[in-house]
Amino acid sequence: MLAVSEALPVARVELAAGSCEVINDANPALADRCVVSGFEQHAGAMLLIALVAAVMALGATVGRSLPASVAMGALGLVALLLTLLIDLPETTRTGAIGSDYEGAVGKAGIGFYIELVAALAILALGVATFTRNRRKGSSARRPSRAQADPARTSERELRAQESSG
Repeated sequence: MLAVSEALPVARVELAAGSCEVINDANPALADRCVVSGFEQHAGAMLLIALVAAVMALGATVGRSLPASVAMGALGLVALLLTLLIDLPETTRTGAIGSDYEGAVGKAGIGFYIELVAALAILALGVATFTRNRRKGSSARRPSRAQADPARTSERELRAQESSG
């Protein structure tokens, strides 16, 4: 989802008199600012984050890797920060269109919402896999009572060790 958001509009400008594209006849350069894509906003950063997060998701879920879980959570946080700090302010801006045309309003595009949901999903999956992997990893590494404190080894365990050895 995050990779797809790069190709979609994250912000657009609407005019009270009609479509922003009517500006195209008067000022084609200004008409280009009617719709801002995700790629225009962050030059493919979300695409890179999505690719790395996909690899980390495999490591965190299939390989149960704690570092992959942490990396995935960090990537989700970075994507969320980019969405909120760069794209959210852009959704209300009208730029030069607003100064030239009365009634221009900046609005969020579908790409903004997809970015937001995808960033939150990556962050949540990172936290969930970290919690699961940490819980499973700590129980797998916990030594037995006999290994932890040889003095606590029972007579039965000692006899079992002697008979097997």
